Amino acid sequence: MASRKEFDANKVSRYLGIAFTGIGAIMLIVFIGVAIRLLVVTSSYEKISSTICDITYTKNNDGGSQKRVSVEYEFDGATYQEVLPSTDSSMRVGQSVAIYVDPDDPKNIETVEFYAVMMAVFGGLGAVFGTIGIIISIKSKDYRKQLIDEGRGEPVYATITYIGKSSVEVNSNITYHVKANWTDEYGAAHEFKSRLTYTDPNMYINESDEIQVYIDPKNYKHYHVCLEELEEKFIQSEAGNIQ
Repeated sequence: MASRKEFDANKVSRYLGIAFTGIGAIMLIVFIGVAIRLLVVTSSYEKISSTICDITYTKNNDGGSQKRVSVEYEFDGATYQEVLPSTDSSMRVGQSVAIYVDPDDPKNIETVEFYAVMMAVFGGLGAVFGTIGIIISIKSKDYRKQLIDEGRGEPVYATITYIGKSSVEVNSNITYHVKANWTDEYGAAHEFKSRLTYTDPNMYINESDEIQVYIDPKNYKHYHVCLEELEEKFIQSEAGNIQ
């Protein structure tokens, strides 16, 4: 028998929103970790100047090559030669490069450019994924519980302006939604869009019909288009077909 869970296709959007938000959060955590490491390096390591003394290229398994840049520097009266942890294409032998040296282990050197790139990448992607996830979550949020079950909503009747396919497919299954307009007491028009459904509402309602919508009196952007009656008709119809 059909069920309300089968009628509601909106869960996919909610899960997608959670996934994007989670990825964004992980990237921002990495960003914070890199920022902390950069702070440690710049505050406890000593910044000095080094000179590029050698540049070599080694082949990778995939046929490419890896650039190794060695620098020479003096620290506490001793001369060291170490490989830079990060490089760029503009580096040339004899070029001066600023490095940070660990006072407790002068062979351990860092460059802030590497951390700056990491922060830009993870910070930027984290912000993008997080923002997309939050937007998807907000758009897919079902306010039914707080507006109807908890009694915070106010029922109004909106005129249906669209019944048809949405732009979202779930596992190659077409989804549908309903759009309806309502004019408040001040003459302002508001458009409401239902959650997604796998069943074509045209089977039970027509454009220009009225449909009940629960709204948040304090914020009309929080609403719930009541497809419950359609669900009941859908379930009863499926049960009759089985019999």
